Amino acid sequence: MPGLAHLYNRPYMEAHEIGRLVRAAREGDRAAFQAIYEHFVKRIYNFLFRMVGSADEAEDLTQQTFLQALRQLGRLRDAGQIESWIYRIARNEAYQKFRRKDADSWDDRDNERQMRKLREVRIHAQPDHNLMNAELGQVIQRVLDSLPAKLREVFVLAVIQGMSYQETATLVGRSLLSVKTDIYRARLLVKEELGKYTGARPGSAFKGKMG
Repeated sequence: MPGLAHLYNRPYMEAHEIGRLVRAAREGDRAAFQAIYEHFVKRIYNFLFRMVGSADEAEDLTQQTFLQALRQLGRLRDAGQIESWIYRIARNEAYQKFRRKDADSWDDRDNERQMRKLREVRIHAQPDHNLMNAELGQVIQRVLDSLPAKLREVFVLAVIQGMSYQETATLVGRSLLSVKTDIYRARLLVKEELGKYTGARPGSAFKGKMG
């Protein structure tokens, strides 16, 4: 497909431009798929990192996600849905990873056990403000790791990655009301734990997202 070279290595692309790349990649254009990869890889990696809490595992899962996307690209009927389609592949890869690691960790029946685990997290503020941002990042990840899986994924998608509630509900295959309820619950739990760290200080960088 001619006329795609100007789309390669672009930091931002319109939906119709991404659609052109998808159609070209379906026809075997590896450069087009590479452009798709470079466009989405950071978002997918960040989602997976927040889900699994390990940089190495997130990197492996990201590579596996795009390998599966390349193999299955012919099954994608609507090129305009490429982003949510890749996210669903990433989500499935994360689920499979956790099922292998702990068959029960993604089971909804374990939600109450994991909620108790969250409340047992102990967060101690570091008086050295030069270390605050690094420690806060670790605290956030520790809290996310302790959330029940269905709360964690919708919180990451909607609050951290900025998807709309409707986009999040569509991606995870749940009702809008269910997603809104779980995001609300997750916000309360995360805000409670972060409050122990920040002391509910005004101007906390993450506090605004919790409101």
